[in-house]
Amino acid sequence: MIFPIAPDCADDVAVTLLHDFLRAELAITGINSDKRPMNFAPNAQSMRDAQPAVPIVAVERPFDFSGAEYRLLHQRSGATAFQAPRWLDRLHRDLAPTFGAEPVTLTVRDPRDGRLMLVLPLMRRRRHGVTFLEFADFGLCDYQGTIHDPSDRPLLLADATLRKRVAAALPGHDALALAKLGEDPLLDHLFPGARRARMRVSAYPARLRPDWTEWRTATLDMSFRKNLDVKRRRLLRTGPAEFTLLRDPEAITRAFDALRGYRAERFKAIGAPDLLANDAVHAFYRSMAIEGARDGTTRTQCLMLADVPIAVLFGLVHDGVYSMLLIGLDAARHGRLSPGLLAIEDSMRAAIETGDRVYDFTIGDHPYKGQFGGAAVPLYEWHQARTLRGQAAVLATTLAREAKRVLKPLLKPDKRAPAKDAE
Repeated sequence: MIFPIAPDCADDVAVTLLHDFLRAELAITGINSDKRPMNFAPNAQSMRDAQPAVPIVAVERPFDFSGAEYRLLHQRSGATAFQAPRWLDRLHRDLAPTFGAEPVTLTVRDPRDGRLMLVLPLMRRRRHGVTFLEFADFGLCDYQGTIHDPSDRPLLLADATLRKRVAAALPGHDALALAKLGEDPLLDHLFPGARRARMRVSAYPARLRPDWTEWRTATLDMSFRKNLDVKRRRLLRTGPAEFTLLRDPEAITRAFDALRGYRAERFKAIGAPDLLANDAVHAFYRSMAIEGARDGTTRTQCLMLADVPIAVLFGLVHDGVYSMLLIGLDAARHGRLSPGLLAIEDSMRAAIETGDRVYDFTIGDHPYKGQFGGAAVPLYEWHQARTLRGQAAVLATTLAREAKRVLKPLLKPDKRAPAKDAE
């Protein structure tokens, strides 16, 4: 598919074409000349040989995220579980049509052998009359960024024309909107004109130690530990309790039904929308849980009381990091026991015993994350307007974000209050 050349790179493309034309004309003139000193063909060939190979930029539709070349790139990239092959493959195949999104997967390849060097899993989506180009996310990914081989980074950063070629390859859009970003030098290189701002929410990874008792004593506040101990004794007096990792598809399906029901009650009580209310999203998470249980890339865990799940957790596993994504608890019948907090404690102990280095609570400023040792890590969002409509959308986004940032401190809970269960 051919895309129109972006206005800001039209001059560069014209200059390149003119340069190639003149170089070809010189070579032809030299070949046809009877005067040997005027033969420029050998010099033109030397110029071509001396020029470094330029990486090939393209938008590939469709792109096979489940294929061997992307799997190899992801393994070498250091990217997160949210860029894993199965995760992105299912996002594009199962959820993009549901949300009316057009996949726009930008690739950079080595011109010598076609080797994949970089992938940007983007999508184009129209909201409120504005066409956005953004990461393939749908609210389900907590970290974003380029997927590339670190050994290729110096070459890509040294390519002075890469930004222009990327802009020329991308389809038309009103605004570029990239969120949930950390430090990414390649994104800086590709989109230097983007407006950057810190997001209102942070991520909360907790560093783990090999010994559970040592970690718990060193990390959890004494009063918090005592509170958990009291709640656990009450739980055990209520009935037989067990924390378990689910592997059977039917058991995982039942757990996700319970998780969905518990979250529906919670979100209804606070008057907020829940992603799991969407049938396609619920099916996506459930299928990821079932498939990931086979190879250990996901964990679905339950705190059971008399064989009934009173708290359910779901998360991703990648490279020694467990990312907790979903939690639901039976607050209506067992809220006084804080089953969510107890399930998180059990899950963290299981992570340590498995050998995980990090227990990541991912995005969301909930007090319990800090109580369990999560340290706030800032995330950033970038916006770049391409049209007047895009400029208005970026301005509206900026005003809404800053207004919420001002109001946020006024709504923070009192840190002196007793620990609440996980939300």
